[in-house]
Amino acid sequence: MGFSSISDIGKTLVRILNDSLVPDVILHNGSIGLCSPDDHGDFNLGIYLYDIAPSEEVFAHGMVNTGLKEQTYPSSFLTLRYMITAYSSGDLKYRAEEDQRILGRVVQALADHYVIGQTSALHGDPMKTRIEQERLGSFEKIRLWTFPNEPYRVTLFYKVTPVEITSARSKTMTRVTDLSMLLGSDVENVLGEPIREIGYKRTLVVLCKDASDGSVITGSNVRAYIEGERPAVIKEDGYRVFLNVRSDKAMLKVESGIYETYEEELDFSKRDAEEVLTITLDRAKTHPKYKTEEEEA
Repeated sequence: MGFSSISDIGKTLVRILNDSLVPDVILHNGSIGLCSPDDHGDFNLGIYLYDIAPSEEVFAHGMVNTGLKEQTYPSSFLTLRYMITAYSSGDLKYRAEEDQRILGRVVQALADHYVIGQTSALHGDPMKTRIEQERLGSFEKIRLWTFPNEPYRVTLFYKVTPVEITSARSKTMTRVTDLSMLLGSDVENVLGEPIREIGYKRTLVVLCKDASDGSVITGSNVRAYIEGERPAVIKEDGYRVFLNVRSDKAMLKVESGIYETYEEELDFSKRDAEEVLTITLDRAKTHPKYKTEEEEA
C-alpha cells in the first residue's frame, strides 16, 4: 500500500477484465490494457486513469502507533477515476454491436468484483476498496473527452475508492519507564531539609498471541494481572502495560475461558524495562468453540 498502490489498482482492473472477457467477447489475451483514448494501439479495451483526487470518505489525522516504540505519519487516501472504452477491430458493419457487447460484459464483470481489496488496519478497522460506476450526464462525459484527434466513443466511467498510500516516514517514541513523585507535604521542606521522594521504576509490557495462528489477542479475551498490583493498561493494538510495579519479584497470571491459564514468576531486577514479554497461549481443549475435528467426530 505504498507509492505503487495507484499502479496496482490499474493492474487489478486489467486482470479482472481479462479473466472475465477473454475469450467470450475478446478473443486474445493482451487485448485489454492501460492506455489513453488517443493512443490505444491494438487494444480492444482501454482503461484510462484520468483523475486522482483525495478521498471524500476517509481522512487520516495524527500519528499512528505501529509498535511499542514507533509511530507512523498518516496515510494518504485517494479516489481514482477511470474511463473504459471499447475499440473493436471487426468489420465496420458489426463494430458498433461488438463495442456494445464488450461494454456490457465490462459492467457485468466489475459489478461482480466490486470489492478489490482492503486498506490497511493502521487507522482502525480495514476498509474495503470498491469499484463504483459513476453517474455522469452526457454533457459531462463529452467534456471529459479531451482528445481532439479521436472522435468520441461511448465510454464507461468508474471510480475506485478508497486507495491508501501509506507514509514512508516514521518516528521513534520513548515510553515512560521511570516515574518519580514528590509528596505534597514534603515540598515545603526544600530549604535545608531532605525531600522524601518515591520512585517506581518497574514497568512490564505484555503481548499475548494465539498459538494456533500467531495472531495478537486484543480486547477482553484474556485477563493478565499481577496480584497486589494495579491493573494493566490495555492498548488497542493488544499491548498490556503494567506501570509502577512495586515488587522486585512478582507472579504474572493470564486467565481466559478460551485459552489455557498461564503463570510466570518475574524477576524485575534481571529484566530490561524496554523488553516486551510475548506470551503464546494455547486454546483451551475444554472450550466447545475450539474442539478438534477428532473430538467433534
